[in-house]
Amino acid sequence: MRWKPGWAEVAAGLLALLLAAPALAAGLTLRAGVANDSFGPLFSAQDGVLAGQYRAALEQIGRLSGIRFELEYYPSSRLQQLFEVAKVDVEVGVNPSWRALSPVAGFYTKPIDVQALRLCFAAGKRRKGALPAGLSGLSVGVLQGRVYPALEPGFASGQLKRMEAASEYDLLGGLRQGRMQAIVLSQRQLDTLLSHSPEAPPCVPGESVGSVPVMLRLHPQYRQLLPQLDKAIQQLQDSGKLR
Repeated sequence: MRWKPGWAEVAAGLLALLLAAPALAAGLTLRAGVANDSFGPLFSAQDGVLAGQYRAALEQIGRLSGIRFELEYYPSSRLQQLFEVAKVDVEVGVNPSWRALSPVAGFYTKPIDVQALRLCFAAGKRRKGALPAGLSGLSVGVLQGRVYPALEPGFASGQLKRMEAASEYDLLGGLRQGRMQAIVLSQRQLDTLLSHSPEAPPCVPGESVGSVPVMLRLHPQYRQLLPQLDKAIQQLQDSGKLR
């Protein structure tokens, strides 16, 4: 006669698995990809303000969760491709709306940051006024796959011409070449850019176009780690160490 475990044995087995999960995760190292869209030879994503902030955040999350992160840097489009073929385990600083068309369903943690977004105009093209009407007729450069709630109605109605680029560096190139009259940058990227060229800024800061929360995007094979990472992120938020 074959022995069948009773409910007590089953419960004990499940409890053992739950207790073992943190221990298993403690020895785990995830490949964490950070977008490397530098502005040129003077800027290195590895040493940039945003990358430094993400690196510090992952170190804190790792200490609390027991999960190590090995940071790797790629252009945004390449990073997404590597995630989809499981060559990168985590995308750092991603909003779910940016990956709405991805064939791989990522699993998102609680937000680790909020990116403020700002317009920057070519010289002589700056406009003021309510969005999007205040920009009517302009070509606006944005990153591929990104959603900008304050500008989407203008793109949809044809008031604004949407010009997509693969990186912030390409956006600045489009502005410099006259193909775009305005571009959207994160406030931190804009601050870094202007601090390096205070006397000859490559663009003229304009209005805010809102903000967007960004998260860690886990590959489906690591979705079981989501509660553990969320707990660590929540602890850091509660203590004021993470936004």
